[in-house]
Amino acid sequence: MKLFRYALLLLLVGHADPLFAVGGDGFPIERIEIRGNDRTQADLILRAMTFRQGDALSSEQIDASKEALYGTRLFTTIHIASKPGSQKGHAIVVVYVEEKRFGDLGASGEYTELDGFGVSADAYHVNLSGEGKIVGASYSAGERFKHWQFAYADPWLTSANLLFRISVSGSSADRDLFRAKQDAQQGRYDLERIGGTIALGKGLGATNRLLVKYRFEQVQVGDFTRPTIQTDRGEFADEVQFAVGRESLGFVGLDFHSKPSTDPWGSVGGLDYRIDVDLSAKYLGSAETFAKIEGQLFRHINTRGKQILTLGARGGIILGSEPFYERFFLDGDRQLRGFERREIGPEGGEEFLAGEILYSIPFHRVGRAYGFVEGATIRRDFVTGVRADQGATVGVGLLLFNRIDISFGIGTGTLIVKSHRFGGINVGL
Repeated sequence: MKLFRYALLLLLVGHADPLFAVGGDGFPIERIEIRGNDRTQADLILRAMTFRQGDALSSEQIDASKEALYGTRLFTTIHIASKPGSQKGHAIVVVYVEEKRFGDLGASGEYTELDGFGVSADAYHVNLSGEGKIVGASYSAGERFKHWQFAYADPWLTSANLLFRISVSGSSADRDLFRAKQDAQQGRYDLERIGGTIALGKGLGATNRLLVKYRFEQVQVGDFTRPTIQTDRGEFADEVQFAVGRESLGFVGLDFHSKPSTDPWGSVGGLDYRIDVDLSAKYLGSAETFAKIEGQLFRHINTRGKQILTLGARGGIILGSEPFYERFFLDGDRQLRGFERREIGPEGGEEFLAGEILYSIPFHRVGRAYGFVEGATIRRDFVTGVRADQGATVGVGLLLFNRIDISFGIGTGTLIVKSHRFGGINVGL
């Protein structure tokens, strides 16, 4: 059926014309025709594309517009072609789309060093009222973690293409205080969160996005068990025990980042960056007052063929009196290659800095092999003074099926599974 519709599109646009002039300058776009959109408003499709009527058409703009349209998650098939315009030297662009009837359904198995094995499922309706509005839910359950979320988003709010998002979520996690071979030696506590987020964003240029957000949540620390081993004079254990109970946190923040690419991370040249600034204060509904700033910057450089050299750094700082669970811990999303989770700075820190150098080589269609150098330092203030911890290692790794990131630290002798999604399905309906 898709092949038939694509052949029909070619008949509609006519024979291939000499679109591109000498020097890479294309013909001016006389008009843009939208086909196949039974439910989706044509204006939404036009707003998502990177070119407009009157622009000079180019193959780069066509590729960028297809990527932008696929990024809306509204369509299963997109074809863009051109035909001669009514005026000589002009082009008519024909955009053919095949819409999803419902949206996306997904399910997968997962693994993280922090939470163990688990399963995840999500369902999203992606085109309410033909306006690209998204509503959906997700649920994850693992050995030491559960999470649920309901979300609504309007990527095209007003003619300014503002992004509006509201979500409600909850989680429950079983956490240890320290790494030890015996569970009783580690100590443990439960951490539960429930709350909501409202965000308003805007794309800045072709690659940047800025979000302004407000988040409020109730956090409960419970089921505390003191570790049987003596560490740091018991200060961290005392801190966790003192925090047992429920408190509120309210944040207002800014999130500036590069727009996600459809290509797997580190597989093509480019720049990935993000800076997140959150302020928690009593007038925002919070029990604590502090500011949390975190950023990351990665540069992916093409070398030979599809081989990629990646240079990256991440860091963060907290100013004020934060609860212990808001500190930076080197696990989860901040997991280092070649190190056990929280092997560096197990009590967390108010400041951290991590850097990495990674060289990856593709093999077949299975994934990429890489060598790396990675290290970090983390610092925090105790009642008895300042404590800093650091470490670095070299190693090798594999990224399989763009899902499983397995690394081995030669200096540490540690095997780590950095990425968590090791199998699953995602179906557009």
